[in-house]
Amino acid sequence: MPLSRSRALVFRYAAMTSAALLVVSVYRRILHVNQTTVALTFLVMVQVAAFRWGLVYSVCLAIGCTLLYNFFFLPPMGSFTIADPQNWIALFSFLASAIFISKLSENERRQTALSEGRRAEMERLYEFSNQLLMEENLHDVASHAPQVVASIFAFDAVTLYLTGDDTAYSSERSADPGRTFVSLSELRAAALSPDSPRPRIDGVCIVPLVLGMRASGSIAMTKAGYSDGLYDAIGGLLAIALERAAALDRFSRVEAAREGERLRSALLDSVTHELRTPLTGIRAAATSLLSQPALEESQRREMYAILDEESARLDRLIGQAVEMAQLDTDGIEVRWKSQRLQEVIELALDDCRALLRGRPVTVELPPAMPAILLDRELIRRVLRHLLENAARYSPAGSPVRIGAALEAERVLVSITDQGQGIDDAEQAYIFDKFYRGSRHRLLHGSGMGLAIAKAILRAHGGGIAVVSHRDQGATFTFWVPLTPPPPASTA
Repeated sequence: MPLSRSRALVFRYAAMTSAALLVVSVYRRILHVNQTTVALTFLVMVQVAAFRWGLVYSVCLAIGCTLLYNFFFLPPMGSFTIADPQNWIALFSFLASAIFISKLSENERRQTALSEGRRAEMERLYEFSNQLLMEENLHDVASHAPQVVASIFAFDAVTLYLTGDDTAYSSERSADPGRTFVSLSELRAAALSPDSPRPRIDGVCIVPLVLGMRASGSIAMTKAGYSDGLYDAIGGLLAIALERAAALDRFSRVEAAREGERLRSALLDSVTHELRTPLTGIRAAATSLLSQPALEESQRREMYAILDEESARLDRLIGQAVEMAQLDTDGIEVRWKSQRLQEVIELALDDCRALLRGRPVTVELPPAMPAILLDRELIRRVLRHLLENAARYSPAGSPVRIGAALEAERVLVSITDQGQGIDDAEQAYIFDKFYRGSRHRLLHGSGMGLAIAKAILRAHGGGIAVVSHRDQGATFTFWVPLTPPPPASTA
């Protein structure tokens, strides 16, 4: 027996004896109470001892109080003999009552301790379930679960085995990942035969991970004094978490395949429609020039203009497709340099001069607009895409307004047109690749310009948004920070 426990036993017996002798001394010399008061006082002491220290201590105290009660308070005083037979009945009634009260208090104490233990187990299970929900990848759940179980439930070692990849994951950090405190064959046997009796291993509990009719693995935990229900609950929660992670993985693959199919269909649609249209115009113009050599000069010039316009359009579409592919693979390299926003806007207006011909264009900038660190060519490309959309999706001759403002350590640039606007239900999708509004499908366009603009602005640490109402035009607003983001954010 450890020394500290021996001292605790000596202290408790000494405390009970001292308390009983103190009650006898007070009641004999000071208060002079009757026998009933003495008996009730002793019963209260026995109940307190049973509730605090257990049945053994309370029974010992009950026997001691019975002897003291007989010696000091039942006639003849000062001896253990009893003259009146009724006092025998009173003495044995006191002893039986004391032992009965001790038993009741001990049961209550055990129930209280059991309830506290159950509550602590439930709190740990709740924390464990929350930790499992933080992981959504099957490999992450499997690799982190042993450490989480060992940490929350104070196990010395935990090993998780999955039948899917026939791999064991252990909470122990060792040079050999496959080396565990329980053999792989025992874990595999428990997972493959979940209904068979559990193997008897000293100090180790192996629980199969069963969900429904299928076992996904098993988990081995060192014994820590918990109830068998807790080990089963850990296995059940872990089986649910693994199945959830596997379902999320399957759903992600299905969604990725579905998204890839949607993008492939959209790209094919864009290629067959957008690229075939200028090719048709080029072929028609070339056929006319070849088959009718006697065309008038004005008609010949018109055919040349068609060839030039459709070739430029075809070149622009191919350039956007190549640009979109570069954004998807290599990322965007931002070359930061101090630039004046007025100059970048003028360059973009020169690029779109043919599209904006006949439209009043208003540029409104703050008088004290500072120079901004940005990539001039990339922001020029953003402005060109937005100006092309404003010209393409608004009536001929309608005005276009370009504005800028400083707000919260960032520069906001807005482009407003007077077109048909964008429906509220479509505003959340217009920055997706290849997406085109339902009312604009008959117009020329690939659906890549806004996606390119969004990717460029995110590389700058900024963003883009749209505010539009049906038949009231649209305002596209993008922003870049005055202070460039760290290099990791622009990779």
